[in-house]
Amino acid sequence: MLDDLHLFIEIARRKSMSQTAKDLGLNLSTLSRRIQALEDKLGEPLLQRTARGIVLTAKGETLYDELGQQVLALNSQLKQLNDSSGAKDFYLLCPQNIIAGPLMSAINQFALANPALNLHIYPSNANSQLSQKRFDLAIRVGEQQDSSYFQKRLGAIAIKLIVKKGAPTSRLVLPYSESQLPSGLLTALKNEFEQISFCFDITIARKMIEAGYGVGILPMSEISCIKDTHNFSYVETPHSIPARPIYALWAHSRTPSANAQLLIAQLQTSIAGSPSLQGEILAL
Repeated sequence: MLDDLHLFIEIARRKSMSQTAKDLGLNLSTLSRRIQALEDKLGEPLLQRTARGIVLTAKGETLYDELGQQVLALNSQLKQLNDSSGAKDFYLLCPQNIIAGPLMSAINQFALANPALNLHIYPSNANSQLSQKRFDLAIRVGEQQDSSYFQKRLGAIAIKLIVKKGAPTSRLVLPYSESQLPSGLLTALKNEFEQISFCFDITIARKMIEAGYGVGILPMSEISCIKDTHNFSYVETPHSIPARPIYALWAHSRTPSANAQLLIAQLQTSIAGSPSLQGEILAL
């Protein structure tokens, strides 16, 4: 609630939502949502929009007059304390299959270069975690619909159907939910394959394909982990399966924190050296 109070005070100082969002490096919709949440908690509106800008309500005027200087001073003290702290926490959300695979070297380099940081790593690609967990940086694969977070595209992962030679081609192993697939693709695949097995973990799906269970839809980041790829072949399909983009996401400020910027730079370097993370189709 203190963060939201601070945002309200900053708006009250400027009498402008858009200027406050610009000065603080925030998305305007995010700022509006945060103020609405504060008003909901307090049970009264604090601001009114007019043709001339922002006008404080009676409740807003009282809050600003009584707490404005205190909130600004406390926020400044907290920032100084955080900046001077020797040991800091860094929270990272990242899909398990790529953090334990092609991006692991970047994570290790970041950790070794920042020994004072306490890393908290949550291996998941579920967007629901963005609102449920604290994070300094989140790596997400797939198009991102939530505009509440700032994002930077880092790369892309091509998707192909692949099968082990001699394995049945009537069964499809699908590691994606319907919401992660292009519209209508699941229906088309059901018409193409007699059986579909759902496996909501990409690495487990890859291991099933390696065992010869059937045809799999796999990203290049997993296909690159297959040994003896000469025993496998791609399965052509008339259905378009677009590459899945890789994004770095963060909250609160248009510019990520210094540590987040360092990790993003290391991730970009790692991705630049990984064809499987640049949208390329790997040769088998």
